[in-house]
Parts: sequence; structure tokens; C-alpha cells
Amino acid sequence: MLKFVVRSHPGCVRQKNEDRFYVPPESGLPVFAVADGMGGHVAGEVASSMAIDTLEKNFSALTENFSHYDMNQIKKYLENTIHEANENIINMQLRKPELKGMGTTLTAAVFLNNNLLTGHVGDSQAHLFNKSGHVQITEDHSVVMELLKNGEIKPHEVYNHPQRNFLTRALGTASSLKIDFNITTVSPGDYILLCTDGLTIMLRPAEIKEIIMQCKDLESAANELVGRANALGGPDNITFVLINY
Repeated sequence: MLKFVVRSHPGCVRQKNEDRFYVPPESGLPVFAVADGMGGHVAGEVASSMAIDTLEKNFSALTENFSHYDMNQIKKYLENTIHEANENIINMQLRKPELKGMGTTLTAAVFLNNNLLTGHVGDSQAHLFNKSGHVQITEDHSVVMELLKNGEIKPHEVYNHPQRNFLTRALGTASSLKIDFNITTVSPGDYILLCTDGLTIMLRPAEIKEIIMQCKDLESAANELVGRANALGGPDNITFVLINY
């Protein structure tokens, strides 16, 4: 059984919230996602909304047949869905030039048996926390991550680097889109966090884990995470789904 809580807050600086999320309706499929829109004016929220709407439409249509799918089939279905969302965002820019340059991250998760499938583009993140430790499931598609991998910056510089917000991959920016997929084994008591970077630029994984483990329930943990990120400045929109497996 999955318990989950979701929060989406504009933060302390931004007037608009361009983040979007998806959580399943009651009796819906165990599918979750977050998206962080980018682009001027209203473009960011248009792109993130389109990504989440495409995910919701496709997985809602799958409800009756979901139990017959294996992990490879679900992965292919999610891959097709993300590519469809990418094409939708690109086509919208062609129809409405005022939206040119918009894009969005997308980090989606599907639970099947004791496995978690994630599909990921951009710098939103998926994490797994439990009493034993922490694993970051996804890798950011960003300039600073490339600099880190190349040894040009140190890990602590990632959080304050001037190019921290520059993405190397996002939906809506190119017709050829590479998606990262991961399959992770999950166990009872594990916590899965899907989040936009408004949370992770303010709180390190160790701090997030401490909050999750010390709070008495998901609601209080979610409130503490939002409160702590905003207390530290909240320079960006903060959106996350926290799931207890």
C-alpha cells in the first residue's frame, strides 16, 4: 500500500508557480510525477502543464489493462508518453510563437510489484530514503552536473554555481529527446521523494532524510520540508511528492 503527500508552493521570490505535479486519484494507477517549467511570461507553466496532462491522459487510459503489463511494457509506455509530451510542447510553440523557448523538466515514477520505474529529463530529482541511508535515483541533466563529472568543480559548488539553472536536456527544446530510465527495488518502509529543484537547492539529502525520519507522519514531514526551504530563502518554486512504500 502506498501513502503519499504532495506540496507545491511558489516560494518566497517568484510570483508564479510554474511547477506541476501528478498523483493518482483514488483507485488510480501508482503513477507520480513532478515537472518544473521554464520560459518567459506564462510559457513555463504551459510546458509543465502539458507534460503532466499528457502523462495523466495516457495512464488514465491504461487503468483496466495495467495488471497485464510487465515492467518492460510499462517502460515502453512511459517512454512513448514522454516523447508524446515533448512533441506536444514543440508543436505548441510552432502554433504560438509567443511561447517559443518554453520547456520543462519531467520526473515520473511508476510502482510495479516491488520495483520503482523512473523516467527522467532535466534537473528535477527522485530520491529513495530509508533508515539505512539515501540513494539519489536520478542524475541531473545540467551544466553544473557536466562540470562536476568532468572534475571542473567540487560537489559543494553545485548548489551555488552561477550556471546552476542551465539545463542540458528538457522537454520542448529538441525533437530528439534522450530519457533516463531507472528500475529500483523498493522495500516496505522506504520513502520515495520526487521533487523540483526549489527543494534541493535549499536542503541537502541528509537534511531531507532527517526531517522525514523524525516527523511523526507524512503531512508533518511535508510541512516541515516546505517551511524549512522557505525559511532559507525559497528562491524558486517548491514542489514535491513524498511517498511511503
